[in-house]
Amino acid sequence: MKHTIGFRTSRLTVFVGDYGSGKTEVSLNFALALRTIRDRVKIVDLDIVNPYFRSREATGILGRSDVELVAPEGDKAWADLPIILPGIAGAIQDETAGVVLDVGGEAAGSRVLSSLFDGTKHLDYDLLAVVNANRPFTADADGSMTVLNKIEKASGLRVSGIVSNTHLLNNTTPEMVIHGLELAESIAERLGVDVRFMSVMESVADKIDGSSLSAPIFAIKRYVLLPWETGSDMSERGRDARG
Repeated sequence: MKHTIGFRTSRLTVFVGDYGSGKTEVSLNFALALRTIRDRVKIVDLDIVNPYFRSREATGILGRSDVELVAPEGDKAWADLPIILPGIAGAIQDETAGVVLDVGGEAAGSRVLSSLFDGTKHLDYDLLAVVNANRPFTADADGSMTVLNKIEKASGLRVSGIVSNTHLLNNTTPEMVIHGLELAESIAERLGVDVRFMSVMESVADKIDGSSLSAPIFAIKRYVLLPWETGSDMSERGRDARG
């Protein structure tokens, strides 16, 4: 299955979600796929919550794909600090590029959006909530709505679409993915939005017949590894990510 975007996009796409939803992986894959249809793409690493899973870990693949990364550099690259770079505001306003924002988990991470988007709500943007039914707080519609309501309140923005990203890493099955889509549909109905797409690992996506599903399949790859998968500490992971 091709690594392509088969659904509508806005100039500015913001990915939010609960801790462990997989939004960073979705953000990276989305930015890389977006680059195949846009001349310029930027991905903004706004995860000020989790130092282990951030877009800046994939500096190497982003650079080779000509996707511009906006994130802290040098000794601040791996700091668990609320660092907001001047370039972030510039990226949001840059109408010559497609921009992807990878936002930190739940309300704590989404709060930064309230200041970034203050006075700029006229911009063409999507706030897409990534939902993984295999996470404890988003395993059902009620729990998911609680999380998303907190995100909306903290950010001052409204969710405009749902991304179904139900997985269990290498143990993901097609049945698990379909169950996740059903949950995403329920959440979307409550919010009055649509399920924009379902992100599925390529190896699993090839086993799913998407012709009868309500949302398009977006086949993704893993770019962010767990600490014990790399066998290295944070500084080494940073050097590895830079190629």
